[in-house]
Amino acid sequence: MTHRNILKGLLLTASLVFLLSLVLTGCRPDFPKCRDNDDCAAEEGNTTKMKCCMEMCQECCEDPDCPKEMPRCKDNRCVECLENKDCPEDKPYCESEKCVYECEIDADCARRDKAGMICKDHKCQWECETDEDCGDADKECKDHHCVMKCKCQSDEDCPEGKMCDSCECIDKPQCELETIHFDFDRYDLRSSDREVLDRNAQCMQQRKDITVTIEGNCDERGTTGYNISLGDKRAKAARRYLENLGIPRSRLKTISYGEERPVCNEHTEDCYEQNRRCEFKY
Repeated sequence: MTHRNILKGLLLTASLVFLLSLVLTGCRPDFPKCRDNDDCAAEEGNTTKMKCCMEMCQECCEDPDCPKEMPRCKDNRCVECLENKDCPEDKPYCESEKCVYECEIDADCARRDKAGMICKDHKCQWECETDEDCGDADKECKDHHCVMKCKCQSDEDCPEGKMCDSCECIDKPQCELETIHFDFDRYDLRSSDREVLDRNAQCMQQRKDITVTIEGNCDERGTTGYNISLGDKRAKAARRYLENLGIPRSRLKTISYGEERPVCNEHTEDCYEQNRRCEFKY
């Protein structure tokens, strides 16, 4: 073979290779189908730098295909995160494929198993650790919360005529204890007198600072010894009733005066009825 023929052969081979490449390049599959990344990059207007994954142009095939701000690949999409460890320190939680703050509002803290904390600077924190954290001279830090300072702990901390209620000194409620009466030679309680004792019990429950002496009295009929005993039974009957209503026995004392302290000195039934009584003193 002459040199001329060899040269012609080489030129013919080169031409065929060139023509074949033109044919192949012109026959790229229809987007989004692809053979390789070049097919995806060749798509007109493609600015997303798509990757060819399983013969389809996708946003990503794996994590390294994604940009720094969306570093994880999920279902061929670049997302910000898949789990908490993908997130930065200032936004430590992954929710709906986005990194979010620990909290935006106080309710978020309960959702993070940090009930009782409040949201400050996007973090769940205790409202206070010391009184100074409250920033108010009238408030103190109690159980990690700022509350008004107690003006009293007990009634002894309050001035005369006042009592301690929920850290405040308030006026003591007026407690007017009513007298009950009895039938002749009896010490059982009548229904109307039980109503009086109900009111007395309510009064004593409001004034837990008082101790009451129940004074049993009788009319002048009967011996002195008998009337002392009857007055004692009347006082103890009233005490039992008050105890059943929740008044501690330690706050109830009894004494009998028999016929010695009448409130009426006439010898009439109306007067006798006034003397058959129990008075409540504190």
